[in-house]
Amino acid sequence: MIERLNSLAFAAAILFGVFGLVLTYITRGLDRWPRRLCIAIFSSAVASAALEVLAMAVYPVSPPFYRAIYLVDTLITPIPSLLVFAYFLDCCGEDYRKKAVMRVQWALGAVMVAAEIVGQLRGEIDLAPGGTVRAGFWLGLSLLLSLTLTAVCFVALIRRWKKLTKVQRVMFCVCFLTSAWIKIILVELYLMAELVRRYQEQKEEAVRQRTQVAVLQMRPHFIHNTLMSIYYLCARDPQKAQQVILDFSRYLQSNFTAIVREGTIPFAEELEHTRAYLAVEQARYQGQLFVEFDTPNTFFRIPALTLQPIVENAIKHGVDPDLEPLYVTVTTEDTDRGVRITVEDTGPGYAPSDEDEPHFALDNIRERLKAICGGTLNIKPRETGGTKVTVFIPRRGS
Repeated sequence: MIERLNSLAFAAAILFGVFGLVLTYITRGLDRWPRRLCIAIFSSAVASAALEVLAMAVYPVSPPFYRAIYLVDTLITPIPSLLVFAYFLDCCGEDYRKKAVMRVQWALGAVMVAAEIVGQLRGEIDLAPGGTVRAGFWLGLSLLLSLTLTAVCFVALIRRWKKLTKVQRVMFCVCFLTSAWIKIILVELYLMAELVRRYQEQKEEAVRQRTQVAVLQMRPHFIHNTLMSIYYLCARDPQKAQQVILDFSRYLQSNFTAIVREGTIPFAEELEHTRAYLAVEQARYQGQLFVEFDTPNTFFRIPALTLQPIVENAIKHGVDPDLEPLYVTVTTEDTDRGVRITVEDTGPGYAPSDEDEPHFALDNIRERLKAICGGTLNIKPRETGGTKVTVFIPRRGS
């Protein structure tokens, strides 16, 4: 029964090792040496487990061959643990090939293996399946060296504690205390966590790049028309022209600043940016654009360039000299779960066919809301005509 359980355990170890190799190959972005280390760790683990299975299979047929395989396995067994220590140094940003502590580890490991082999040859360890172990000098030396290796690992870990992430600290603490097979599983779990982390980073980077593109792709005709409006205002109303220049300058500054902003910003900043944009547009569309704000709550955070592009989209599709003046309303409302921001306009309205058209700005906002703060964006037609855009920012922990 015990032999069968051992066989299953070693077979599972082989599967874990093979899975680790596959995981290493599919994990993109790993540097050269971490990848080679992981390949070496999993390869040595598979080789050691395979030798254990082979030895158990040949023992009934040829005990001498079994002992030979077992001796070879004794040489391989410590290698995964030593390679995990090298991986630990690499995670600390150090070249393990040049570190004295790595050479000490290999030296202690070599002496430990030698002591264990001598102990086997002198009969202190019965190599037969289910064999006994009797006290002896070489066995004691092997155990002492094993404890010394563990102590060296923890001293190195404490000295490099601040160089590791929280996840790495936990992983290596457990690794240095457990068997080789548990080390293999932990390294695999860490690689899986790295896969998830890298995927999330790539997703956030894609969103960030789209945000920057959205900022840089300001409508050329908007800038041109604004400058032309300022040009004509300079002759008719110089004071108002100065104000429009100031508002336009604030608008541009906010857009350029948003290129390098990450995460969320105070809603008050986004609101100020929106007001600067609207001041410019109202100067252009005199008598055609009216805006009302009802924002009692501004004490929350929001991704940069969330409100302003929504308002810009409403004006872009709603202002028409042949139609009635456009009225835009911006409101904020507290709820039990978070804050709701609503932008309503009296423009042509939202048609179902619009869903098939590319709305780059609004799609970009929806993606950033979800990725940065778990927020949502919904668009629907107003009952009295026009469009209603609702942004929801959840409270933390809700």
